[in-house]
Amino acid sequence: MIETFLISWNESDTIHLTIKHYLKFGKVTLFDNYSNDGTPEIADKLGAYVQSFGRKGVLDDREYLKIKNNCWKESKADYVIVCDSDEILQIDNKLIERELSKGVTIFKTWGWNIFSNKMPKKDWAEINTGFHDPNFSKQIIFSPKLRGINYVYGCHVCNPEGDLKYSNTVLPLFHYRNVGGVDRLIERHKSYRRRMSDLNKRLRLGYHYLTEEKKKRKEWHDCFQNSIEFSQDFI
Repeated sequence: MIETFLISWNESDTIHLTIKHYLKFGKVTLFDNYSNDGTPEIADKLGAYVQSFGRKGVLDDREYLKIKNNCWKESKADYVIVCDSDEILQIDNKLIERELSKGVTIFKTWGWNIFSNKMPKKDWAEINTGFHDPNFSKQIIFSPKLRGINYVYGCHVCNPEGDLKYSNTVLPLFHYRNVGGVDRLIERHKSYRRRMSDLNKRLRLGYHYLTEEKKKRKEWHDCFQNSIEFSQDFI
């Protein structure tokens, strides 16, 4: 069994896709940072357990760290997944069972940054243009028997503790923040910028939310132009 712990804020246009994906593998808990667009209600109707966290109207990375470093510790599952609600891990049950029998306690991932002008309708896999991005090769699936995962700010890097046995197999991890076109991304960044805590501003946590719009448009379009079409089965 795999138990998934998701972090969200205002993801009503896509949260149903993420919840449906992870419910195929086991229980899903959504930690929601006081969304005001109906995200928690959608997740609840789909069968996820929903819990609010942090402060209303405030984006504070300390709260994200607190959740991701601790929410999974009482899980009885074979493995847990701890990720953002726009991150989709491609999982094969037979592979997971094989690695479990070998005593694997943490998996490596192969991160992909997905760029598209389109939005998915029924499944995230409808969008298959992007490129490999090591920044998103995050260690998000591991055994709850570990003593700690110890994510640092941003949660792209961690320092796990305990009986560490890494998988030889690498699981594809798709990051869908950049789908739906550059205008959607810019509006989301404006919303995040308005919510940034004093700590986040001082330490420049989430600094990309502060990027000038003209520069952000160029960055997005450059990435979109360099994206390739791929088959998730091939990956």
